[in-house]
Amino acid sequence: MNSHYLSTSRSNPQFYTFSQRFEAGASCDSFCSLDTQWKERAQQAAWLDFWQREGHEFLEQKWHEQHPEYKQEIELATPEERTAWQELWEQHACDQSAHFWHIFSCVFENYQRDLANGLQGVEQTLDDLSDNLSHLDIQQSEDSAVSAESGGGDEQYLTANDEPELLDEEQQLRLLGLPTSFGVRVARKRRKPRQRPASESESDNDTNLIIMPKDEDNDEPLHGVQSRVIKKKKKKKPQKNSKIPEFMRDDILLRKYWFRRFSLFSRFDQGILLDRESWFSVTPEKIAKQTARRLAGDVIVDAFCGCGGNAIQFANTCSRVIAIDIDANKLAMAKQNALIYGVAHKIEFVHADFLQFASSTRLRPDVVFLSPPWGGPDYLKQATFDIEQHLLPLGASQLMQHARRLTENIGFFLPRNSNIQQVIALSHLGEQCEVEHNYLDTRLVAITAYYGGSLVKSSRAEHHED
Repeated sequence: MNSHYLSTSRSNPQFYTFSQRFEAGASCDSFCSLDTQWKERAQQAAWLDFWQREGHEFLEQKWHEQHPEYKQEIELATPEERTAWQELWEQHACDQSAHFWHIFSCVFENYQRDLANGLQGVEQTLDDLSDNLSHLDIQQSEDSAVSAESGGGDEQYLTANDEPELLDEEQQLRLLGLPTSFGVRVARKRRKPRQRPASESESDNDTNLIIMPKDEDNDEPLHGVQSRVIKKKKKKKPQKNSKIPEFMRDDILLRKYWFRRFSLFSRFDQGILLDRESWFSVTPEKIAKQTARRLAGDVIVDAFCGCGGNAIQFANTCSRVIAIDIDANKLAMAKQNALIYGVAHKIEFVHADFLQFASSTRLRPDVVFLSPPWGGPDYLKQATFDIEQHLLPLGASQLMQHARRLTENIGFFLPRNSNIQQVIALSHLGEQCEVEHNYLDTRLVAITAYYGGSLVKSSRAEHHED
């Protein structure tokens, strides 16, 4: 199977989810083989879920982009014209569904690979290419200095802010990666401009200087011609990334999250608050919505709510949300973010340690959602993430024990490179869990595991599987 990498829209990436049920204690060999029947069932179920959730929106969006005149013309259209529009729409729907099916098939190939690697316990092949591309910053040309320090030498790279017309021919060839000369490349020393005697330069200036009228609003001449050289005014470039928080401006790894901010919160520009840690720990909004659909119920406990990415979506599908976090500052930001989404009245924010809360409360919620800290972006450096050793504040098994004091229905949000065998082992012997792989565009972002009879049974009804 091949890996497929497609461009990411950052603000509104396509979301795909694939799920598979496992039984604790059962052999995983049958799943590692990924037989044809399993592939067809899983692919068809995931495609129907994706197309019912987002297909119509994509069709409408593309249709109005291609036919902006449709809204006006359809009101005055004759029956014959309406029939023509209908035929055009059907052709549009057919073409677009084929296009999205091709992309979906690429994502499904990646899913087969990721699932097989996680089950076999081998070193997981991470999306290094996608990660490296996401680290690139095309907004600031100062990054060329960073590349020089990492061994790039004097190589230059064309960015979106460079203007090719201001470069000479050799510079343009170099920036485009084309050869500037044949043979062995040698280092050329820059020639210093020849300095003419003062008398010569003065005489030239006297004969060639043309005094041009000045602009009334600006004391500088409109055009200055001096010594046969035309001086052009350089266009003032707008300040780049002026809104980026200060702690992000010098951190390439964190800047990528700024460019994805609208995929984290679609209402980010309305006043969303995030601290440094929350930028790389908040759940992307589309994944949070999917989790909220799966965990819909009466009362849900968000054990590590952070800045509220999941709690906000839970408020749309649950009657009451108990959002717990040990950091008071994060709770304050979560409340502000919930106000922006208009759901703060359905969320009860509790400043506490979930471990102590679970051992002392009399509350018995329908569902507990666990999204503990993963230890920062460094979790990606591990080929396989050990959920018993690297989760904070405790290993996965101990966190599950605390959560089961409240309910058997638990959702667990985990890194994409988690050891799937460890995830399955969290189930009671003989019981099933469901492991859901979440993709944004073609890139695996995270894994969500569901435990408890009601959660797994609901998935059976949804997918119409035996």
